[in-house]
Amino acid sequence: MQSKSHIIQPVFSPGLSHMGKARKHGVILVIAYLMTSLMNYAFSVGLSWYLTPNQFGVLGVAQSILLMVALIVGSGFSWTAAKDLASNGADELSRVRFRTAILANGLVGMIIALGLWLTYQLGWMPLGASYRLVIPMIGVTTLILCIRAVLNGAARGLLQFTAVAINLVGEVIVKIALGLSLVSLHMGVTGVMIAFAMGALASLLHSLWITRPAKLWSGRGWIKKEVITDTGPLFLAMLGPALMLNLDILGLKLLSPSELGDTLAGYYQAAVILARGPVFVAQALTLVMFSYAANHNSNQAVDYGANKQNEYLRTSFRVWFWLLLPAGLALILFPKIILSMFFPPQYLSAALTLQIGAAGGALLALVTLLNGVLQAIGERRYSVLAAITATSAQVIALIFLIPRWGAVGAAFSLPVAGVIALVTLIPALRRWGPRSLDLYHPIQQISNR
Repeated sequence: MQSKSHIIQPVFSPGLSHMGKARKHGVILVIAYLMTSLMNYAFSVGLSWYLTPNQFGVLGVAQSILLMVALIVGSGFSWTAAKDLASNGADELSRVRFRTAILANGLVGMIIALGLWLTYQLGWMPLGASYRLVIPMIGVTTLILCIRAVLNGAARGLLQFTAVAINLVGEVIVKIALGLSLVSLHMGVTGVMIAFAMGALASLLHSLWITRPAKLWSGRGWIKKEVITDTGPLFLAMLGPALMLNLDILGLKLLSPSELGDTLAGYYQAAVILARGPVFVAQALTLVMFSYAANHNSNQAVDYGANKQNEYLRTSFRVWFWLLLPAGLALILFPKIILSMFFPPQYLSAALTLQIGAAGGALLALVTLLNGVLQAIGERRYSVLAAITATSAQVIALIFLIPRWGAVGAAFSLPVAGVIALVTLIPALRRWGPRSLDLYHPIQQISNR
């Protein structure tokens, strides 16, 4: 059986330190994020000119449902696969655990797809007739994403971040090209959802291709029940911050008067697309930080020493303080200018919503980074507790604030969730000492590892 170094080492560049490699791959994924973000922003802005605010609202709700579903199927078993392969390489046990993750996530995807369709058909999810074809398309996309998620998790565990970046960008290119074509043929929101499914399918095929050298499908055995129990804490911790970004627009749709829900969601969508930006960057960085921290954690006694784990926590704070926080502050200080750069004039009324949502987005970006590192180094309890308490607080805030303040109330739920999550994480951070809060000289301290 090959050692882990035989499997992982070829993706490293000669001469780079462990943190240097993480930094390099982090830059690659952030560039991929920026590319996909710009393309997605252009796609959303283009659709806002072709669709009415009502249709744009339907699309916003549909995207939020799909994002929540994608987060569910991508927040558990994919991270288990990444952790297994980052820690142990593609050995026999990791391959069996990978196949277990694929089967389990596929089952989860089938349950979600069927549950969404039944819930809509039975009227338990009162979205209206506009979603008659949209909900089945979300179900189809879910089934594709649940397999793709575990494959991409495996690729991250094998530290194939350049291939993962290409995968992410390629999916968006296919989605946009097909989506604009179908919208131009007057297929409306349904056409956009078909494009989402086709983009996911193209990404799945590419994921199968990039993971083939690891021979993950070879060997004996398909079931390791320990994978299920190991995935629970990862699922809750990684899903939490991402879930908080999508509960707001769904709450606005479901808790607003039925005749206004889609329109309000359309205007709100314009604000939160921008407010989520720092969190999406944090998610891209977490893909790298998690795998390297897990790999580091498994080797620290031999290669790095016992006090190096908090290096990743310090890096998380620095990245947030010097990059993501300034981005959030720009959205708070100049909301109308930024909105006018991307959207038609009627969306300027969402300026206050953007300011409040951006405050929440900045906080949740930090939560996302910290949760990823804490999970990778084995600090699971507080990140799980943070996810549960913050999500519960957000739901309560949505119930009380939306009927009174509408979209502004929905936006307020984001900083509420962010503050609760960070407060809950304090005990876990204190264990690593005040040095994890060192924010000074970030370029020198990160690049010269």
